[in-house]
Amino acid sequence: MLSKTLKNKISRMNNKRRIKKQFLYTLLTSLMFWSYSPSLSAQSHKVAFSINGGIVQNGFGGMITGDYKVNDFDYLQFNLQGSFATLEQNNIDIPVNTYSFNTGFFFDILRNNSRTFALSLGAGGTVGYEIINEDDSSIENNQILTIETKNIVYGAYAGIDADIFLSPVITLNIKLNEIYHINSEIGEFTPYAGLGVKLILK
Repeated sequence: MLSKTLKNKISRMNNKRRIKKQFLYTLLTSLMFWSYSPSLSAQSHKVAFSINGGIVQNGFGGMITGDYKVNDFDYLQFNLQGSFATLEQNNIDIPVNTYSFNTGFFFDILRNNSRTFALSLGAGGTVGYEIINEDDSSIENNQILTIETKNIVYGAYAGIDADIFLSPVITLNIKLNEIYHINSEIGEFTPYAGLGVKLILK
């Protein structure tokens, strides 16, 4: 028969083995959970695509955007924007359409611990085409516009991008941009506020 001391020693060894197994099981389970968790997957992508609509001064606009991450948090951004507004002259509303290509660099400034929310700030350059009154210098009451009715515009922009992750591959995307067109006929600064959806492509 085994002595009481030996039995106690075997019991302690078995307890240690059981504790080690439980610890390894917990560790592996935790690693598997975190490797597949939405919070990490949501931040590991390289390419994203978003589309949103919103408002500009005296009108509305839309934007199609592509993001390419250069590291875990910062990214290059490219987008096509269309703005459809009105310019008032002598109590007459004149349509103004602007189509522009914007490219910039955005960096992370705020995110919560669970990484379901991200806020980025960025800036870059813009070039586009501005069409006033459908490229017609004549307006109501036999008046003539004294400005260029079509023009290539260029300048810079700054913006804020906010992402609320609804799933690892879909976010609610909020954009706030201020565009500065140096040679625009309707005013140099054009604000844009938009809301849309971003898809994580890979």
